[in-house]
Amino acid sequence: MIRKTTNAMRTLALSGSFLALGAAGAAAQTADQEPAVVLDEVIVTARQRTEAIQDVPIAVTAFTEQLIEDAGIQRPQDFIALTPNVTFVQTTNVGETQVHIRGVIQPRDTEPPFAFLVDGVLIPNPNAFNQELVDIQQIEVVRGPLGSIYGRNAVGGAILINTQRPGPELEGVIQASYEFEGEEAKIGGYVSGPLIQDVLFGRLTVGYTDRGGYFDNVTRGAKEDPFEETVVRARAIWEVSAATEIDFNANYGKVSAYAFNFNNQFSGTPGFETGVNTGDTSIPFAGNLESFNEQERRGVSARLTHELGSGVLAAFVAYNKLEESMGGEGAADLALFGICPGADPCPAPGDFFTDPSLYEGYGPTDRDGAQYQERNQSDSSAEIRFTSDGDLPFRYIVGAYYIDFQRDVLLLTGDFGTGASIRRAPVLAVGQPGVAGTGGENRNSAWALFGQAAYDLTDKLEISAALRYDAEDRENTNIVPGGPAAPLGFVRTASFERLQPRVSLRYEASDQLTAYATYGEGFRSGGFNPLGSRAAVINVDGVVNTTVQDEFPAETSKSFEVGAKWSLFGGRLRGGAAAFSTVVENAHHFTFFPFSLSRVITIVGENKVRGVEFDFNARLTDDFSVFGGAGLIDSEITRNDELPATVGNSFPYTPEHSFMLGAQYDRPLSAGLDLVARVEWSQAGEMWFETANTPGTARPVLDLVNARLGLQSEHWSATLFARNLMDESYNADAVVLNVPPASTFNFVTRGTPRTIGVEISARF
Repeated sequence: MIRKTTNAMRTLALSGSFLALGAAGAAAQTADQEPAVVLDEVIVTARQRTEAIQDVPIAVTAFTEQLIEDAGIQRPQDFIALTPNVTFVQTTNVGETQVHIRGVIQPRDTEPPFAFLVDGVLIPNPNAFNQELVDIQQIEVVRGPLGSIYGRNAVGGAILINTQRPGPELEGVIQASYEFEGEEAKIGGYVSGPLIQDVLFGRLTVGYTDRGGYFDNVTRGAKEDPFEETVVRARAIWEVSAATEIDFNANYGKVSAYAFNFNNQFSGTPGFETGVNTGDTSIPFAGNLESFNEQERRGVSARLTHELGSGVLAAFVAYNKLEESMGGEGAADLALFGICPGADPCPAPGDFFTDPSLYEGYGPTDRDGAQYQERNQSDSSAEIRFTSDGDLPFRYIVGAYYIDFQRDVLLLTGDFGTGASIRRAPVLAVGQPGVAGTGGENRNSAWALFGQAAYDLTDKLEISAALRYDAEDRENTNIVPGGPAAPLGFVRTASFERLQPRVSLRYEASDQLTAYATYGEGFRSGGFNPLGSRAAVINVDGVVNTTVQDEFPAETSKSFEVGAKWSLFGGRLRGGAAAFSTVVENAHHFTFFPFSLSRVITIVGENKVRGVEFDFNARLTDDFSVFGGAGLIDSEITRNDELPATVGNSFPYTPEHSFMLGAQYDRPLSAGLDLVARVEWSQAGEMWFETANTPGTARPVLDLVNARLGLQSEHWSATLFARNLMDESYNADAVVLNVPPASTFNFVTRGTPRTIGVEISARF
């Protein structure tokens, strides 16, 4: 995207320190000179109405259009990496990403802890979150329990993405990039303008990515992780009258990529004789199966806004459909099914964890484990709300929401004893010999009533409150025969409901300083584990005292937060700070039981989270800006009936600290031509992947550096970029298991290595 303004860096709320703020501000303040370039005020919609970010009693990190361009934000992990106390984890397929917010985590096989909205419309499918970000106007990451404002599953916060609106001027951009390490080529852009003069405006946005891959597979002699994605979005604004507008949106996405590219670490095996280490990245990719991940998504929505004398009436209807299938290496063992090619009698099921001759999957072995999954969802939703005039002392919002969605999940594992032949991963089928699995058709409906109000007690003090009632009905039908414990066609039903309150006080100490205190509650719906999971864990894995159930309860949270936001030195320093304490009840946690191959959500009874965040952004001179900071979290398990010995441990996927520091230099070289240089350093503290906190199973401290150097003008730009500039080698994710007689084994997922490339774009 072309730079639209010179010497104007938009505000980014990043974690920082008061000392850096004060020093930067002092350097920025000079006397007897022409008016200086200041940081623009950022407008957000975190409370479902338009407000200055400094006036919102909620922790918000905002990424404006200019900042998205300057920072080279292209995918969700790019902006999440710049957000305090929020962690993004890319697992082994494109749809199954995880976002963890302030110690409230997103386990595998369950719904995220945040509401995801695009252009004001809720997107309920978590598998649709990870996609290329093309032609975006603004991104907001809102932290803290926000169920009262955004509804179901907003137990940790919300992520709001607004795409660019079509307008009356004919304009367009074409942009392309090439990255050398992964041989990644991208091309995209948009065209926008009037379709009917002064009445109907349209915008068409497209993006295409083709990546060869970063990692070599030593068995197949090919790349382990190729990736291809197409994104198409059409948006139209119909100005029916001076008071009425209809916003139409249609989107399409298609991905063809890889899946299940784990590296396995078994304690007692070569290189891991004394244990395992999730920081070890020395294992090569050696699987004999070519994996695949096919995803196709479609969505349409229409949003009506009508201005009344006392406020705005708004409503939307939306439909989304996503189909995803994937296959690849697996850890299935024929011995579990009583089938042992070349071995008589069958070895004991546990022996393959310690006997190198029986290793399964992820290597060129004599055995041949494979897995296949389908995750398909379609949903229809509607909302209506009335938002009162925002300039009055008393302001309010009331509304109602409804959603109906179907989500079908199929998980199959197999072992055919065909050895290490090199071929594409098979599409396993229910009933196929040597195949076991689980699957369910889920029919869910939910509705909610909500309201929020704010009142100015004085011209300095505002009190606000919000309340939402959510009710949800779920139905699950078993689609894979599993014997007496899981009969084919068995139907389960469950209902969940919750009142979610939120109350805040905001005090405007001056035009430059605002303080606030907030209490809020969050709710994430419960659900179903695969039918027969409890019986399998007890009878096959031998965990007779397990608390695993075929149905798991809702997760709830209660959080208290105090904070401050400031704009000092004539707008050249902006920042904020917050301290929070959250208690999460019935925290959802993913657990894999290896002998029965059961993937289940287990419950951690209580998790207490305490933390602080600091942020700043300072323009030291008209050409030079700095930003950076720190976030600290103490997350402690205080009750866990499944594993009582874990009480006192740190909760998974919650780094103890996060630091970030960066600078940007914008300098005009000539009339209409700017030099823009930017560098960012981030550090994430030690992060555990499981509740036992087993030695060797935490990701070590991770340091990453990104840099950009470019030329920008009104009509074109060219930028050289580098991500992970120091080529830090790390594992982004791990599935950690403790299985006797082996002490531990892990499946780890490699992080992206250094990437260097060039971007060019042209505007017309």
